[in-house]
Amino acid sequence: MRVWEASLVFYFCCFLGAEILRWIVRTFVPKPPSSLTVQLLNEFIGTLQICTPMFDVGTILETYGLFGVFVEITVIELANCYMIRDCVASPCPIVTSCYRKRKILRRALYVLAVQITAAFLSSRLARLFFSIGIHPIHLEVASNYECSTDLSVGYCSMKNGLLQTGFSLFSVAGESESNEEVALMTGAAIEGVAVLLGKCVETVASDRYADSWLQYLVNSSFAGFICALGINFTGLYGNPIVASACTFNCLGVSHLGHLAVYWASPIIAWYISEFVLGVDDDFDEIEAEEPKKEVEKRETKKEIKTGKKDD
Repeated sequence: MRVWEASLVFYFCCFLGAEILRWIVRTFVPKPPSSLTVQLLNEFIGTLQICTPMFDVGTILETYGLFGVFVEITVIELANCYMIRDCVASPCPIVTSCYRKRKILRRALYVLAVQITAAFLSSRLARLFFSIGIHPIHLEVASNYECSTDLSVGYCSMKNGLLQTGFSLFSVAGESESNEEVALMTGAAIEGVAVLLGKCVETVASDRYADSWLQYLVNSSFAGFICALGINFTGLYGNPIVASACTFNCLGVSHLGHLAVYWASPIIAWYISEFVLGVDDDFDEIEAEEPKKEVEKRETKKEIKTGKKDD
């Protein structure tokens, strides 16, 4: 079996598993689709679906180079366009929505906690699949437990199934703090510009090809192109939750540096895109089921107010 065939099997299993989990939620969770519980479960599944395939990108990069990465990301993103449902799977719209609407803060924290949990579990699921050994390179990935940051320029490697490109920047002896700061600033700029450009392309594609397969194709192709363009600099994730799933707590960069490059920068870029291009409604307020007593209390108060006005 060739590497791309093994990767294709891996992606198929990821998406099939997500669909099976969604079917289980629809069938066995006795709550309406609009309930908070169901939406959080679907968010968990969608985040798993987004994060887990990314652990194979390093395999494609090492075997087929940048063009292979472009094709891979394009195909994965295109599949996500049709299968992600109403899942957000990114903290960027959550944070910016909380800035606009303070009342959704608590529910947004629930969603963020679910995303982080799913991101943590995605690496375990990827390792579990790789340990099956449908290809020798997957066995090699499963046997390596060390990982390093992608924030660098240089050589490529494969460790822990993560997107491992150019790990030497922070691990080279004698690297000065000033160089590290410059690297962090450069990495943050790259991630931020990528998110900003991606939002611009999404807006243009939405205006020209609204609800068309061309809209999905343009967005997915640009995602593949921008990822291939920046993969040797930061890994070019464009999504904080995916970046943390793949490289958080890896060697070569501090937790604060990781948050600055892969979280703060994309979130700021997302906010700028909303300000320039218009408010994006990717993250709607999650409607939770209210207890009957609370509904009755609110209706009673309305009736009392109405009665007073009539008097």
